[in-house]
Amino acid sequence: MNAPAGDRDAGRRHRVLRAVQAVLTIAALVFVALALARSWDEVQAYEWSFHPVWLAISGILILAFYVLQAAGWWMLLRSLALHVPVRWAAASWGRSIVARYIPGNVFMVLGRALSSQRRGLELRRVSAAMVYEQALAFCAALVTLGLLFPFWEYRPGLTALSLFGIPVLLAFLHPRVFVPLADRLLRLAGREPLGVELRFGRVVALLGYYVAAWFVAGVACWSLARAVTDAGVDALPAVTAAFAFAFVVSMAAFVFPGGLGIREVVLAAALAGPLGSGVALAWAVLLRLWQMMVELGFVGLVTLVERVGGDHGDEGREGDGVARRKGN
Repeated sequence: MNAPAGDRDAGRRHRVLRAVQAVLTIAALVFVALALARSWDEVQAYEWSFHPVWLAISGILILAFYVLQAAGWWMLLRSLALHVPVRWAAASWGRSIVARYIPGNVFMVLGRALSSQRRGLELRRVSAAMVYEQALAFCAALVTLGLLFPFWEYRPGLTALSLFGIPVLLAFLHPRVFVPLADRLLRLAGREPLGVELRFGRVVALLGYYVAAWFVAGVACWSLARAVTDAGVDALPAVTAAFAFAFVVSMAAFVFPGGLGIREVVLAAALAGPLGSGVALAWAVLLRLWQMMVELGFVGLVTLVERVGGDHGDEGREGDGVARRKGN
């Protein structure tokens, strides 16, 4: 039996998108490689240092950032009345994030959905949790950028705008604004609407939690810079703000899996002043490689903990009233 024409068209569009993503990703990586090659004399002439203590601090904080993100996923599931062991939530989240480097932008979502389905979770609530996770991470990155922008580059007009944006983001996350907008975007993407929503107080608490996680990530990035360069503590706000901004740009430029190439350019711009553009770009590339190493270690660790710890839990039980069905 032949597939319906609509399914064939959707499959064709998906293949084209994956091909475009692959081409753009290769182009971005080539651009970074060429820029690094042009600056190689500057990179070689720089007096690099190595401080093992700062490198260890960076690794520990990157690991802590992933732990916080995985715990955030677990809290979102519980908030939406999906009670699962934290070990399973951390392991499923960890395994799914590795897939974000695969062109297509669906494998991370698909992997987490399949894992949840095998566990017997209600997929509509899992999907809602993923939508909230992306929205909270995006808004938390913008809040972090708004708070730190005055310390990064003080300009009265832009500083006022960045601070004014914080209450705007809070208003955006209010259920009366966020849920209708999310439903509209989900329908445009051919997906079902949220079906459930989080109370505003819970959303604000989770937003603060994700902001704190971005600060941890920023200190981790700066610690790596401190480990191999002469970057001082005055660069900490700029690095943290740039890391959050790079995430925002990566989400906007969704055709680049994992923000490959895009994040490196944004981060390099943050330290180009004190370090020089070539050295800053080399540090940004090093940060990517270092983060990927720690990420793989985190995935292996949470997978091991899940298998050793066994499987206990009462998933699917209605929760503590934090989540509610729309219309209730």
